[in-house]
Amino acid sequence: MNPRTGPLAPDGGERVDFVDPGDRVVGRGSREGRAPRGLLRRYAATVCTDDAGRVLLYRRSARARVYPAHYDVLIGGAVRTGEEYRTAALRELREELGYETVSGLTEAYRHRVDDPHGAAFLAVHRWRADRAPRPDPGEIAWCGFVEPAAALGDRYTPLVPTGAEALRRLFPHASRAL
Repeated sequence: MNPRTGPLAPDGGERVDFVDPGDRVVGRGSREGRAPRGLLRRYAATVCTDDAGRVLLYRRSARARVYPAHYDVLIGGAVRTGEEYRTAALRELREELGYETVSGLTEAYRHRVDDPHGAAFLAVHRWRADRAPRPDPGEIAWCGFVEPAAALGDRYTPLVPTGAEALRRLFPHASRAL
């Protein structure tokens, strides 16, 4: 087992569960491989806010496999084999932002998305950060708290589409402010 990526698949990649359209685990495989026909991956992500209601916006590394150098508000990644969405969200907050302990994390919504890896279920969580992040420079080139409307504006482009959707869903007033 790799301490950074968890259990490994036979091809050396991270192991993930595949789910049916009802979000029930029905298979396992490599994160790197394609999901079997008709099955979906699972992702967990968190939108972090501060006491002023601003969102943590970050710019992905230029070396990121998908959406390189894009801005995003979703801190997250794949749900590993045997993990629950919440556990994966907590792990990603630790790995990407250095938050060892997190209290008050709540799931805001879960829905099906289509992304560069294929169809997936995405569980979006919310968490009010109670301390400054310590971003992983291999994953995050820059981060800072900004007003939700500013994140949706023209200054922070390109913005990952799923992150933009999360902002519109969680902060409907931000879309109207543009």
